[in-house]
Amino acid sequence: MSGATHPKTRGQQSEAAVLHAFVRHEIPVLQPFGDNERYDIVVEISDTFYKIQVKTGRLENGRIQFETRSTGTLTRQIEKESYEGQIDAFAVYSPDSGDTYVVPISDAPSTSMSLRITDPEKASPNINWADDFGIDSWISSRR
Repeated sequence: MSGATHPKTRGQQSEAAVLHAFVRHEIPVLQPFGDNERYDIVVEISDTFYKIQVKTGRLENGRIQFETRSTGTLTRQIEKESYEGQIDAFAVYSPDSGDTYVVPISDAPSTSMSLRITDPEKASPNINWADDFGIDSWISSRR
């Protein structure tokens, strides 16, 4: 098959990778029936359920970039909608590195976010380091 991966296929690949990452940590994963929910999976850690929206991260300039809102079309208009109040966290899979990160919705801006994996050219106090959002530490902090 030639050409770029279809966005729906890329999303399914990311969901499968994230699901595998949680199962590898022996975390129960639930999937909603159909695709009408604002979350892709639900994970259970220490008797608490967390609604997770899966995102595919793109590696750009030493950062893993992902959208923190959904994009849809409604009668020829592009509609972008926040996940605020509808999910607990984003699980971000980077196909480039094979890594999975978990970003609580409370830590995510309303449009997009970058997780820095290499040192920037200029220092900044506003850097979100990818290592701070690794799936291992997120799960450990909830057990």
